[in-house]
Amino acid sequence: MKFMIIAIETSSTNFSISLLHEEHTINNITVPFKNELSEIIVPTIKRFLKDNSIFFKDVSFIAVGCGPGSFTGIRSVVSVALGIKISNNHIRSIGINSLAGLAISVLDEAKKLNIKYILSSIDSKRGDLFLQLFKLNCAKVETLPFDIVNDIETINIENLPEYISINKITPKDILFVGYQSKLAKNLVKDIKIAKKFNQKPNSLDVAKLASIIIKNNVETNTPIFIFDKIKPIYARSAQINLI
Repeated sequence: MKFMIIAIETSSTNFSISLLHEEHTINNITVPFKNELSEIIVPTIKRFLKDNSIFFKDVSFIAVGCGPGSFTGIRSVVSVALGIKISNNHIRSIGINSLAGLAISVLDEAKKLNIKYILSSIDSKRGDLFLQLFKLNCAKVETLPFDIVNDIETINIENLPEYISINKITPKDILFVGYQSKLAKNLVKDIKIAKKFNQKPNSLDVAKLASIIIKNNVETNTPIFIFDKIKPIYARSAQINLI
């Protein structure tokens, strides 16, 4: 099965777009934004496709990082993605938990280190962070690279040692990626910190996870960290809402 994916991610302070032909990256760009995202998102996508000589008729799937993260970013990207899908009936949609996207970005590193868990972190913009734990090599769906250990939680970074203790995990078995990674290392002695330079959610990782899902015919109608409908993930106070 040949397919083309356009992926969009805006859960942090960056707006990123990627194009994948199956598992091969065609292009990936990142644009920092403040409050003007709603004004630049559509023109940027159109210019990105034009610069790569791609038309919406060539696109098979649209994959979106649905959060948690920037409320403005998530709301904007979901609205645009839904508009694209409505205007292009042949395009299928895949919603991706942005914390899972972060986890896929360090999957190879975790495997090389023989790590059991990836702990992903995204800035909540409220002085704390969104966390979710993923366990490698035990996915309920065999074709997926990892499984979710717990729900998305909102915590202060100072409470990270308690979070790890509650989940009954040995710090040396964890690879931490994302927001406040350096502080995490100072707080938890034996925890591993991802080496990647950019530890913010990126559309390329969303696209790579979507590619795995498509190639392996993973069902997206049962929420794991993938969804057949593009919906925002707004996490607040240790609870998750899909609305």
